[in-house]
Amino acid sequence: MKIKVSKLHWDAILPTRKHPTDAGLDLYAYTTDTQGFSFISLPYLEFIIIHTGIRIEIPKGYVGQIWPKSRSNFLIGAGIIDEGYQGEILVKLLNVDQQYIQQGDPIAQLVLVPVVTPEVQEVLNAELFTEASDRGETGGILTQAKEFTTTATFVDPDDEDLLSYV
Repeated sequence: MKIKVSKLHWDAILPTRKHPTDAGLDLYAYTTDTQGFSFISLPYLEFIIIHTGIRIEIPKGYVGQIWPKSRSNFLIGAGIIDEGYQGEILVKLLNVDQQYIQQGDPIAQLVLVPVVTPEVQEVLNAELFTEASDRGETGGILTQAKEFTTTATFVDPDDEDLLSYV
């Protein structure tokens, strides 16, 4: 299988793998602006959308998932590229370690994953899980939810005082 990639700018960097068997293709920052600057200082705990300067044709039956690089302290937001998307690949980053980004920095990795798109069918609760599993309703996020405490509260969206925080 081959994946088609085009550059939107002559100096954009095509995705690469560090090792031939790596699952992820490294995505690189395209930060050069119209004035020739290529260095971005991203404030701590702020989001930014970084251009890659490339477009990728996701193969039929696949989805592109954008994941953090293992050596990066950036968190990734909005990391799904559907097969029908035809625009530039953009990467939403959250800076959690006061880092900088410059032209050509590896900022994320793209993993192609096969997709199954079954039709959704609504059923009654009694029609789900007709056989019991060893796990049942335990583990994972459910266990965390039982132990999790937060100061977040439900609010009335019509509350005038709420608007002062927005």
